[in-house]
Amino acid sequence: METCFGPLHDAVEGRARLVLLSPHLDDVVLSCGSLIGELADRCEVSVVSAFSSGGAAPHTRAARRILASAGYRDAHAYYRDRRTEDERAVRHLGAQPNHLGFADAPFRRRVVPRGLGRAAACLPELVHRYPTVRFDIARGRLCAGDRDVRVALASALEPHVENADIVFLPLAIGGHPDHRLVRDLGLNLAAPVVYYSDFPYNLTHRPDAEFLRHQRLRSWCYDGPSWRKVEAVSCYRSQFDGLFPAGSIPRLPETYWLTEAAAHLVVTGPGDHHARGVR
Repeated sequence: METCFGPLHDAVEGRARLVLLSPHLDDVVLSCGSLIGELADRCEVSVVSAFSSGGAAPHTRAARRILASAGYRDAHAYYRDRRTEDERAVRHLGAQPNHLGFADAPFRRRVVPRGLGRAAACLPELVHRYPTVRFDIARGRLCAGDRDVRVALASALEPHVENADIVFLPLAIGGHPDHRLVRDLGLNLAAPVVYYSDFPYNLTHRPDAEFLRHQRLRSWCYDGPSWRKVEAVSCYRSQFDGLFPAGSIPRLPETYWLTEAAAHLVVTGPGDHHARGVR
């Protein structure tokens, strides 16, 4: 039976150019892998990962824990291997990977006076924008110093999205600062925008209701074939145990939210067994 793409039907039929923006090196594959695996055979699909590098030591305690949990001490080696994993995963789905190289939140540094910079050798938390996970990243605190990141990110993304027919962005469920920075890029894009539900944050958090209302978004669930997604996710060996401690990848429907510019593309008809409609 032919796969039906619901509100994306017209784009698929027209072999649209689709760009999926990923905050980190696994977010899009984890959140959209099933849909990408089907769309890539019919459309030109690119995945652009924004925060895909670390930083120089000394690191905060939180950053050291992140590295140690994956068996690393060196951030450059860690992100080098993660970029390789991401390239394999994205290409396995039939899409083109791109890495912008911005530093991940736990590794982003403040601009500080030289004297304070020397003190950071003893207490790195003093010079990092997100010194903790619990009190900074997990609370969704967006550092004021990230205004420069917002501007630089928009500039770096411009050549990737200027010819896109549809751009996918995270809904930033859970409020991670990097996800919020990427999500907000959609507010100024000319192309129709589709937001995706951030896995695994969507297992424990709800979408931002105010953002949904303000952007007048409508949800759509895709429950198509997932075997290619499972194989792609398995490429992220450095992250696998932390994401899936039970050793198995859950097969869950993927949820998307569409702007009005995208939602009017809804097509219904016989055989619409994967699309659950726009609400």
